[in-house]
Amino acid sequence: MKKLILFILATIVLISCNKKVTLKGRVLNPVTNQGIEGFTIAVSADTWELPGGAKPVGETTSNANGDFVLEFKKSGYDFSVYKEGYYNIGWYQNGEILPGQLPVNDKGKTMHADFYAVPYGEIKTSVHNINCSGSTDTLIFKRIYQLDPNNSVFQPFTFTGCYDNYGAFAKVPSGDYKLEWTVIRSGVSNTYSHILSVPGNGQAIYNIDY
Repeated sequence: MKKLILFILATIVLISCNKKVTLKGRVLNPVTNQGIEGFTIAVSADTWELPGGAKPVGETTSNANGDFVLEFKKSGYDFSVYKEGYYNIGWYQNGEILPGQLPVNDKGKTMHADFYAVPYGEIKTSVHNINCSGSTDTLIFKRIYQLDPNNSVFQPFTFTGCYDNYGAFAKVPSGDYKLEWTVIRSGVSNTYSHILSVPGNGQAIYNIDY
């Protein structure tokens, strides 16, 4: 009887260990709502078996519509999603972009989550003080990426005096940017803003004359 009980318990444990997590979703451009083909979606699990503590447990590729199905045996928290030439915004689930990794909770269940990514474009912003009153003139300029405002890599810049610069094209993720600048002249401060759209694999130019 004891042997039978042990056999049943061992079978239950074996079945539990073999249960897979199935992740279904779509890689898409949130600007155009079009799926992106050829993205690699991989997941690894923490382990002591390999140096670095990460063991690959599943990998797949998005199809022509951006759809993918990923199956893996362990609850891995380290997802990598990549394709050359694209900027990763992150996982999208339950109506919001997740701030970090996609959580994996239960084995044997099907999860649903999409992944947002956009191609790169180029942006050039030229700044000209056309009404310069002297060295105390100040312009504070910042650029906020609307699709990923909490992870923007663009810091505010401060320009003083009779600043005049035609700028240069720089590689950036495509999508909408909020350009915001504050002009301080003769002790008076005024703030302005503009939404600039950068097309995927294209260019956008904006001049700030103050």
